[in-house]
Parts: sequence; structure tokens; C-alpha cells
Amino acid sequence: MTSLELRQGFLNFFEKKGHKVVPSSSLIPTDPSVLLTSAGMQQFKPYYLGERSPYGLNVASCQKCFRTSDIDEVGDESHLTFIEMLGNFSFGSYFKEEVIKLAYEFIFQELKLPKDDVIIAVFEGDKMIPFDEESFSIWKKLGISEERIKKLGRADNFWGPTGKEGPCGPTTEVHFKNVELWNLVFNEYYQDKNEKLTLLKQKGV
Repeated sequence: MTSLELRQGFLNFFEKKGHKVVPSSSLIPTDPSVLLTSAGMQQFKPYYLGERSPYGLNVASCQKCFRTSDIDEVGDESHLTFIEMLGNFSFGSYFKEEVIKLAYEFIFQELKLPKDDVIIAVFEGDKMIPFDEESFSIWKKLGISEERIKKLGRADNFWGPTGKEGPCGPTTEVHFKNVELWNLVFNEYYQDKNEKLTLLKQKGV
């Protein structure tokens, strides 16, 4: 499978699942909190905060990203400065169970990747946010064995915000042969400039 086939296959899959395919935004973001666009969700940031999306509640995109957050790791076998980030997003329409099932279907039924080569990671919890037991249980119900589900901390399985404040939340990651394949971000918190977390009025992915 070529990169073009993978990109188009991903977008076609989510379009069939009721997602609006949205073009990549510019590498120069409208978000003043960051210098460059570094994540697929960045152009959708206002919609997690309650602003009405002109695209509907569920979208998919292939976003051009300049990964300033990974700059110290660029040069190894899996980190690049510039990437195209595939993503599916929901602004209050669906949450953990639905998005994990969609990821499972695409990875194991569309791409037909072997489960024995996949490791799942979930947020282990800390003093501020509890262990993501829901994601752990969903993966188990889908047939992922417990020994293939790792519990990791905030450095690995908590995303955001972009800049000093904004939507953020725990994540569950899919690793294929020790390379991160997919990161499902559960935007359910808002972090302010003082790093205080409050629950968002609507949960998003």
C-alpha cells in the first residue's frame, strides 16, 4: 500500500461513516497561541469550545504539520519535522466507545493488520485525572488481550493543549511494531494559563 492509497483509504472510510472531509489548513495557524500548525485538531480548536462548526459535528482531514513539539527527537527512525497527520474529529457527537470502534474497524478490518503486532496504550491516571478505565475496557471487549494494553502516564497519554491554554485530555494510542500508528485524543478538559483543568461543556475527539 502506498502513502497515497493509505491517505485516500482513510478519508474514504470516514466519509462513508458520515464525516465531512475537510482540507488541510495552512502551516501558519490562525491560533495565536502557537507559531506553526503542529496537530490535526488545531484548526478545529474553537469547535471543541462550543463554537458552531460549519462542517457539521464529525469531520476528517489530512493535515500538514510542523512538529515543533518533537524537535528534539527528529532524526531517529520514527520522528520527522514535517508530517501529514490523518485524523477524525467529533465535536460533541461521539466519544470514546464510538471512536475506538472506528479505529479498530479501520486498523484490523480495512488494513488487516495482525493483532499480535499491535500494542495499545491508555492513560494510567495521576493526582488530577483518573485512570482511563473506560478505554481500557472497550479495547478488551473488542478482543485486545489485557497484556497488550499498556497503562502510561501524562507524558505519553495525555494530549494538549496547543499553546499555553485550550482543550486537552487523556489519549489512547495504537502502536504497530513499536511505531505510533494512531492517537485518539479525548478532549474533555480545558487547561487555562495557570494549568488549571476544568471539564468542557461538551466532550470531543
